[in-house]
Amino acid sequence: MSTKESDDVKVRLGIRFHRLFGATLVSATGTGMHVAALPLLVLQSTSSPVALSLVVAAVEIPWVLVSLHAGVVVDRLDRRRVMVWADAGRFAVLAVLVALVLTGRVNLAWLVLAAFILGVGQVFFDIAAQSAIPDFVSRDPRHLSAANGRIAAADINGEQFVGPPLGSVLFGVWNVLPFAGNALSFAASGALILSIRPDTQAKEESDAPRKSIRMEIVEGIRWLLGNRVLRTLAAITCLGNVVASAQFGMLALLAKQFLGLPDVGFGLLLTATAIGATAGGLASSVVSKRFGPGTVLLAGRAGVGVAVMVMGLVANVWVAALMMMATGALTTAQNVVTSTLRQQIIPRRLLGRVLSSSRMVVMIGGPIGAILGGVIANAFSVQVTYVAGGVFLLLVTLAAYPRLNNRALAGATDESAVPSGDAK
Repeated sequence: MSTKESDDVKVRLGIRFHRLFGATLVSATGTGMHVAALPLLVLQSTSSPVALSLVVAAVEIPWVLVSLHAGVVVDRLDRRRVMVWADAGRFAVLAVLVALVLTGRVNLAWLVLAAFILGVGQVFFDIAAQSAIPDFVSRDPRHLSAANGRIAAADINGEQFVGPPLGSVLFGVWNVLPFAGNALSFAASGALILSIRPDTQAKEESDAPRKSIRMEIVEGIRWLLGNRVLRTLAAITCLGNVVASAQFGMLALLAKQFLGLPDVGFGLLLTATAIGATAGGLASSVVSKRFGPGTVLLAGRAGVGVAVMVMGLVANVWVAALMMMATGALTTAQNVVTSTLRQQIIPRRLLGRVLSSSRMVVMIGGPIGAILGGVIANAFSVQVTYVAGGVFLLLVTLAAYPRLNNRALAGATDESAVPSGDAK
């Protein structure tokens, strides 16, 4: 991309997007702090692995239970307002948790409940933020791609780079500090979102006659299933999530048994993934423009397959780190392209519901992959889990080619192009 084009993208993204970016970075850092500190708080009261798994599961369950309803809320209301309320709710939960820790009344039940409510807030905020990006930067694919790449980089840097080590250090100083810090991050995020100028189109749509919640959910699901490209994207992302869950679920075992790494080595592999993911998010716009979104999706999926397979075949620490970096970069680039395509194709009034439906389909792959990875590793070896996952992704790529090549995607986005008056 030339300097002129780069400057144009920077200017056209505008102050509304940059405030969303700032809010995302701040809240992601806070989330990373409590992601690291919450298990440590659980382990202060019990050493039970079951207790720990309950807290972790409580954060993920809301994606299955409330995502479809969250999509309806996001489509009915001003998306800016939904994000503010999500931040306010999470601030309140963390304030209560801080009070419980200070008074010594915190227990497993409170921690599970807090984790669940924080997960609910994350669902509403993420869906609203993804749905709001086209309002903030227009539906121009170049602007959408740049915006999605920067949001992905903010999420990764906050939740994986800055937040976890900061949360661990603060927890060691005083166990209440990372949770108080996260509460402040949500307050700051909410204030930034609140400062964004309201969307007049959202006000007009919120005043329109409404159907029942059930009918609106069904409308979103039908729209997803009725669009060939989005249906295929949801399916292959779900299948990719099966492999990703197996890969990361068995990574500690691979690091110790196959690579012979100590615990710190396992952490370094995760760091390599985060480095790659940051690079992939920032470079995705340029790469997609140069080679086309279909190439990024298909080559990225195949590349992840090769990287995962190599990890199961080559017992070398540096090779494994390089493959984890490649996995992070390619996966994030695919996610940015996928988000951009959805925002281009889906009508504004349906964006929240179709996004939430897609996200729910994708999340189904997580537990399936985690279980399959463990079963295969137990029956054969952890290396077989990685080789099988890599081969599976290559087959998925071949099956998806007819519907996700550049020509097919160009036709889909041309058909759904909105008049210039609909974009902001």
